Amino acid sequence: MRFENRLPGGDVNPHLAVAGLVAAGLYGIEHKLELPGPCTGNAYTGDHEHVPTSLREAAGLWENSPIARAAFGDEVVAHYRNMARVELEAFDSAVTDWELRRSFERL
Repeated sequence: MRFENRLPGGDVNPHLAVAGLVAAGLYGIEHKLELPGPCTGNAYTGDHEHVPTSLREAAGLWENSPIARAAFGDEVVAHYRNMARVELEAFDSAVTDWELRRSFERL
């Protein structure tokens, strides 16, 4: 059997992605979680749970996840939360071309 996961972006660390996948699977098995029904039709517009759509949202979920803490430990969770915080601060302080053009349109 094989498992295909197309959720991570091209910039993902494949080792961490697989570790997360294994940790999530083991958590589900150990806690006897029920799998949701199959997704049919358009998964983007369907009434299914979705993964976070931004780093800010993902970082908040990661930081507050008891599953992540149990699987990876407090130090790893804190490290990657700090990495996300640094990245978000840099992103928030940047002025993009779109913002510059849009500002000129409005002035």
